[in-house]
Amino acid sequence: MTLQIDWETAWAEGTGQMSRLSSTGYWNRRADDYSDMVLESDCNHGRNILRLFEREGLLEKEWHVLDIASGPGAITIPFAERVCRVTAVEPAERMAAALMSYAQGRSLANIDVIPQTWQDVDVAAHAKNYDMVVCCHALWQFPDVLHQVRRMEAVSRGYCCLAHGFEAPPETSKLMEALGINEGGFDQFITILNLLNDAGVHPNVDVVDYTLSRSVASAVASISKVVEKYRPLGASDSAFIQEYVQSRAKNGVYRVGGRMGVLWWKVA
Repeated sequence: MTLQIDWETAWAEGTGQMSRLSSTGYWNRRADDYSDMVLESDCNHGRNILRLFEREGLLEKEWHVLDIASGPGAITIPFAERVCRVTAVEPAERMAAALMSYAQGRSLANIDVIPQTWQDVDVAAHAKNYDMVVCCHALWQFPDVLHQVRRMEAVSRGYCCLAHGFEAPPETSKLMEALGINEGGFDQFITILNLLNDAGVHPNVDVVDYTLSRSVASAVASISKVVEKYRPLGASDSAFIQEYVQSRAKNGVYRVGGRMGVLWWKVA
């Protein structure tokens, strides 16, 4: 007997509760800790994705790249250093301001911002405008992810790329377990891969390693927000997270590594 899984339903059910957190106000509140991480890490995961595409011989200097849910620029900045233009889709004003401040510090004048959620962007107005469309670490925001992927394809004249972390270090897994968070029940990366294959999209699959560095305050804020994706954060949780991060930071910097799955394909 063959088990048939409706991957779209599995995805919608697995991300439904988390996606409800993803409002412009939420991301404005996350701007400080995200910006701290991007700056301290020098866009590490974005640079590693860029290197992957350079090894594949895909990127061209004249390309125009679209970065969906850009935040403060972990993808936008390294790609803008390599291609002609990058357009960032980012509705949170504080995130967009951090991105443009970072770009100015890097003397980059080839970045535009669309101040909307991806769901609100009029794809007809951007049809086939971009040589590559990237969405990194943001898929959980889209319960209707296949519909949003089709919209990404509609604005791409070249490639689409979805990137998502899939292997946390043992230390992080132990931390989540100590906080009563079980992230192992729903595998976002495997689900999106199977969903795409069932939909007739057969992406290339690559893996990149990354290291994120951030201040103690940023790390505490980030871990706290992860917990809040699943349940309310209590005072004892906050104290535990503070002690955990502080005890593992070196010279005021907390570092954590991980692995990211990168799915990319040529748009028909």
